[in-house]
This record gives sequence, C-alpha cells and structure tokens, in this order.
Amino acid sequence: MDDNSSNEHTKQTSTNDALSDSQSPEAVGITTPDEMIERYGSLFIALCFCYVRIHATKRFNDAGEYAPEFASAKELLDDLGDVNDIEIQTMLDLRSVPKLEKCHQWVEFILADILERSTQVIEKSNEDKTYLSTAFPIEALRRAFGLTELELLFVLCAVLVQYDDRYMRAFRYAAGVPSWGRITVGFIQKLIAFSAKNREDLHQLVQEDGPLLRYGLVTLEKAEGWRETPDFYAHVEVPRRVVSFLMGKTSTFEPIGCRWLLQEDSNDRAPFDVTCDEAVFAGLEKPGGRLAVLGLQAGDRIASVCRVAKALAMPALAFDLNGFYEALKTHEKPAVRTNLTMIVREVYLQNAILLVSYDTCSKEARDWLHEHSREFEKVFKSEENMRICLLAERQNGATRALFGEMPDCVFPKPTRDQQAPIWESCLQQAHLTPELAKTISQAMAKGYCLSCPEVCDAIEQTLARLPNATPEQALTADNLTETLNRSRGQHLEGLASLRSTRLTLDDIVLSPEIRKRLDRIMKFSKHRDLVMVDWDFQKHNTSGGGLCALFTGIPGTGKTMTALALANELGRALYVVDLSQVVDKYIGETEKRLAKIFDEAERSQAIILFDEADSLFATRTNVKSSNDRYANLEVNFLLQKIEAYGGVCILTSNFSTGLDEALLRRILFKIDFPMPDVSERAALWRTLIPKNAPVHDDISYTALARQFEMSGGHIKNAIFLASIEAAEAQRKIDHDTLWDAAQIIYRELGHMACDVDQGF
Repeated sequence: MDDNSSNEHTKQTSTNDALSDSQSPEAVGITTPDEMIERYGSLFIALCFCYVRIHATKRFNDAGEYAPEFASAKELLDDLGDVNDIEIQTMLDLRSVPKLEKCHQWVEFILADILERSTQVIEKSNEDKTYLSTAFPIEALRRAFGLTELELLFVLCAVLVQYDDRYMRAFRYAAGVPSWGRITVGFIQKLIAFSAKNREDLHQLVQEDGPLLRYGLVTLEKAEGWRETPDFYAHVEVPRRVVSFLMGKTSTFEPIGCRWLLQEDSNDRAPFDVTCDEAVFAGLEKPGGRLAVLGLQAGDRIASVCRVAKALAMPALAFDLNGFYEALKTHEKPAVRTNLTMIVREVYLQNAILLVSYDTCSKEARDWLHEHSREFEKVFKSEENMRICLLAERQNGATRALFGEMPDCVFPKPTRDQQAPIWESCLQQAHLTPELAKTISQAMAKGYCLSCPEVCDAIEQTLARLPNATPEQALTADNLTETLNRSRGQHLEGLASLRSTRLTLDDIVLSPEIRKRLDRIMKFSKHRDLVMVDWDFQKHNTSGGGLCALFTGIPGTGKTMTALALANELGRALYVVDLSQVVDKYIGETEKRLAKIFDEAERSQAIILFDEADSLFATRTNVKSSNDRYANLEVNFLLQKIEAYGGVCILTSNFSTGLDEALLRRILFKIDFPMPDVSERAALWRTLIPKNAPVHDDISYTALARQFEMSGGHIKNAIFLASIEAAEAQRKIDHDTLWDAAQIIYRELGHMACDVDQGF
C-alpha cells in the first residue's frame, strides 16, 4: 500500500473509531422526536455506505472514472456473477468509503441503540398515553397503522430525504443521481433488504391494499415521461402531514368536510338522559366500536359524543357528509377516494373518534353519496379498529351502503317537563338572575322541545343578533322565540313561506264554541308527551301521534289568522305551504316535495299550514284515466304522511265536503268558522282598528255590523280602505268614512248597499 493509501486508511480508521465512541449508548432514552429521527438518520447513512459497498461495480465506468450514473461493462458482468471486484473495492478504500464489515457493525449498533431507546419510551408510555405521540411519534405511527419493521423503515427512508439536506445528499451519493434527485421504490427496497426475510416481503411493501398506500402514508409518483411507470422506478413521497406528525409537531389539520370538535361542543353540562351517554360510551369504548346515534336532536347527540370522547381521553373528528359533498361534487372518484383516505389517516394519527353527520345531508348530497357508495365502502367497511359514530335520524339502506350495519342508540326527544329546567340552567349561564331566568324559562317551555345544546345556540344567536343590548334586554321570550322561528324550517324555503303574527287568540274575535275547541288543541300540545309516552298510549296508537287540525269555512272568516295566532300561542314557527311549488306535472315529483315538507317540519318542530287543502286532499275518484290513477296515488301518499306525522299540521278549506273521507277520519280537531253574527261583526269592526289609529267617537259599530253582513276578512279590508281615505283628508277615521268603505266592499261582493240610511 502506498503512502497515500496508508494515510487514507489511517484517517478512515480514526474516523470510524471516533464515530463509534460518540455513539456509545451512555445516555439511553429520548426526550424529543428529533432525537429518534436523528438515530434513524444515522441508520440511513450507514445503509447508504452498505449500498455503495455492495453495489461497488456501479460506481466506476470502464475508464476507472467515478461515474455512478452510467452503467459499465464491469457492472453488467457483475450482474452475471463474472467479476472479481477487488480492484473496485480498493478504489472505494481510496475514497474513504468504510469497509462493508464496518458498515454492518454500524447498522447492528444503531439498531440496538434504537431498540434500547424505544423500549424505555414504550415502558413510560404505558403510564402516560400521551407520552408516546409526543416523545416517540415513530412508534405511535407504527402502532396506529400496524406497520411491520420493514414498512416502518420504508416510510422513514423516504421521510429522511424530505426532512434534511444531509440525508438527501447521502441518498444522492449512494444512488449516484444528480441534484435533487427523487428517491425511488427500488432504491429503498435495496437499502432495507437486510431486514427482509425474502424478496417477496420487499415487493409487498407497495401493494395497493397494504398499509403504506391504503392509508396514504406514502404516495407513488410517475417518472417523468414514463406514463406506465413500474413500481420499482416510481418516485416515493411522504405527505407533509405524515412528515409533520413524525417530527412531533402539533397539528390542527382538518381534512375536507371535517372539523375537530372542541370542548364547548359538549356544553360541559350533565345530560338530562344519562343512559344515552352510557350507551354511547359502551359502544365506542373499545377499538373498532361503531354506533349509530339516532334521533331528531342533533345537538344533544353531538354533545354526548363529546362527553364520551373526553372520558376516553380521545379527540373527536366531525365529518360532515354534506360539506364533503359540496367541496367535492365536481371531482371524479379518485379525488373522493384520496380525501376519504386522508380522513381515515387523520383519525388513526390522532387516535380519534370519527363522528359522521348524515342527517344534515341535502337530497342532492344523498344522491351523490349513493353514486360514490362503493368508494366509501372500500375505505370504511374494512377498518376494524376505527371508532365510528354515525349521526342519523334512522339507519337505512343508504347509511348501510356507506358504513355498514351498526348497533343503534336512540336519543329520545326532550320532554315538555324538561324544557323549563333546561332553559333556566342555560339562561343563568348567560348571566341572567335566577328570578328572571325562571320567568323566561316558563314562557319558553310551552314552545319547542329543545335539547340543552339547541337552547344554548338560541341564546348565543339572540345575543349576536342584538349586539348593543344587555343580556337582560336581549334575552326576552319574544326575542328568543323570534330567533328560534328564524332558524326553524330553513330547508323549506322554496316550498313554504314563513308567516308570523304578534296576535294571540285573545286578540281575535271568536265564538265561545270555537275558542273552546282551540283551547283543547292547546291542552293537547301541553300534555301530549305525558299521555302518549308516560301513560303509554302510544302502544295502542299506530299513528305518529301528531296534532292535525282542520279549519273550514267561507273565505274571510279568520281561518288563516287563527292558525297564525295559534302558532304564536304554541311558540312555534308557521310555514304556509306554497302549492304552486309543490304540485308538479311529472309523476312522483309532488310526492318527493311533500315528503321533504313533512320530514323537515318534524325535524324543526315547525307548524305547517296547507291553505286551501281541498286542492290536495280532494276526494278520490273512480279511475277512468291515468290522470285519475296518479291523482289518487298523491292523495294516498298524503294520507300516509299525515298519519305518520308527529308534528303540528293545520289544514284550511272553504268546503269540507270536498275532502277525502279517509282524511277526515284521521283529523282529531275539526273547527268550522261560520259567518259571524251581528254581535261578532260589531266586535270585529271595533277590534280590527289598530289602537294607534286616530278614531272619531261618532262611530256606531253596531250599525255597521247590522247593515253589512261581511266576514272578518272583508271588514278588515273596509277598515283599511277607510284609513287611506282618512289619511288623505288628514282627519280621524269617522263613521261616514267607514260606511262608505263598507259599501264599496259590500258591492264588490255582489250585494245591494244602502246609500242613505247609515243606521242611526
């Protein structure tokens, strides 16, 4: 050996000894993720040296020049097993490349060091579950996805090249690639071949159903200009989210359609039905737990899952299927699969519960989900360790196609008796005095049946709507009811219009008999839950137990106004169905829209009003044509929906004789609004004039009532017409003005009116 070779050898030996000394395991254990990454980085460099020694003939061309990017005859002969590469190994010695034996020693030493460090961290993590993901995310990744040692090494080799320029340069040195070359599947396979039991283990690393590709831990990119790139030559990339996790960085990453549920989502209040929380806990306690949490009160179900997640010391990731549809509806299936994979990966990375919201999906979203159900099935059905909680009104074929069959946990609707305590508790949290909170809660308890989260939302929305008011000024019963009415039945827009009034039943002129029947409706609403649930009358009642009322009478007798006042008394929003938007000439479309109206009304607890219901619920006829058959089908469908409906529905009709007999049998409350008599008409003339209107004291309401036999609607029109005339003349509304206006309306109705005698 010449002097230069001797010097190189001495330098190499001293360097190797120094490396060994500096890496002696004096202080085993790690405190930060970077420390373990660095140990795997040392392993990567040692493996790169092994690669260079093993594939020595790839380093030099036929002229003996260092040119690893080009093949040489010796390399090809070496592949035939016909080369004695001692000369090339000597040339590597001259370039300070460690001997293969020394490289193997390094690999064994570093692996032993990693094992020792890992053992200590894992032992500590048994006492503190959060320690593993913060101090040793590499082990957390392995456990989360069930990776083998070979799969973990594959990921880490790709990560290191992306993580630090030192390892990129080591890769370039070993592979002989130009600047910023990209690591390939084949290179990593050869690099970690020492740990494989057989060649088949290496080839299975990038199988489509293997964990690396299945969970998106790595992605394979095509080589430039090579459309059908074989896996061996495919470029390997690790998603930034996975790299960030391995670096131990805290992340609030939210995949498309998802958000992390915060502590406030649980409202931090004890549930009114503890058994539901217990059922949710039992369903999600073990890995692979799946549960369908059913019911109409979405806020209460979400709060329960949040409380359970907190008890399990696990985060909860809310997956809104409707938001997912809105974000991806223009994409093709591969994009859907990719984003679903990201969601599953994030759930495993964070050891989270996946809370899927299906009940908020629109009709369009549900149709789109049905088209992509195969993609959902591939991603979710096979995940045996994933905790999934489905929020839906009920399980059906669509939900089963997406996530499979799940055990049920049905959340009952909060009862009427629970409303006052819920409102009182939430209002006190909003800093109202106990006395004021109790007063308002009693007023609100007669309206909607809401869960604690929904009540909190209503309070927050009211305060946000009135930012300049104090809590005492903003949180009145009227303001809270208005907020609730605005938020109820939003999905009915286009099919029904929101109507409201400040009038109560006391403000309307009603006969004693009609008022008595309306009071019965109020009693039914108040005591329905007690009778149907507590007294178990629902056992013998095959219908939905809803409140359906029929108001009949000629136009103008106050049917619609009474319905509005009744909704105000019940504290509910009232939606008047727009028949022009519901009835469709195409077969089946009318039924779809009616189904949407009933479903949304029951979900939102809004009251629906079918004005002039005889146009929809007409008597079924003998089938003489296809039109008759389809018309009868629509009536049959309506009768079924009315019977199954659990909310409040009001029908108005001018003639009850035109309604189907089966409908009349299903209606519990029937009220006929006759033409008002003289005394009732006098009261209408008096009460329909607003209190703020200037009125002369010469008005004879009795004379007006006796002379003009009109319904309340026509009297209202006459008063309004007289008010316009009085405003134009800048005088008070007097008897003559009202009389003249009444004559105009009376003549329009086809009656003869007296021009002289004004009843005095």
